[in-house]
Amino acid sequence: MRVLLAIVIAAVATSALAASASADPSGKDRWFASFSFEDDWTCPGTTIVQSNEERDTFTELSPTSSHFQRHGVATLAANGKTLTSNFSAMIIQDPTTIVKVVGTVYNIQVPGGGNVLLDAGSIVIDVSTDPPTVLHAGGPHQQFSGDVGALCAYLAS
Repeated sequence: MRVLLAIVIAAVATSALAASASADPSGKDRWFASFSFEDDWTCPGTTIVQSNEERDTFTELSPTSSHFQRHGVATLAANGKTLTSNFSAMIIQDPTTIVKVVGTVYNIQVPGGGNVLLDAGSIVIDVSTDPPTVLHAGGPHQQFSGDVGALCAYLAS
């Protein structure tokens, strides 16, 4: 859940920056992003270094509605093992109250071993509450729900 909430918070912050910097009269901004971070909460005792290469598009539909599309590849490395996840997710938001994430946030497969983490479908979150309230969750959301045992077992082996 921490990763998804971090994605939502980053999207809200990014959309505010993109909206203020938009020179495109259609209200769309496109850019490429490359960044890494250390995840020490998904698999306690294991630090996963995640590096993202992504193409992002921000579209301001109105002052209270925007879309943030993320397409890319995440590379996760820990204990000498490397996994990749192709992702494509749309974050639809009214920045003050509701955020909806639709698409694939994680799709991690081990060659010959199948999926070890799949977080895909839709989640609707009310970000005006503290902590944020999940209003709807549809689809498998292993990362969001904390069902990360297969991923952690693979990285630990």
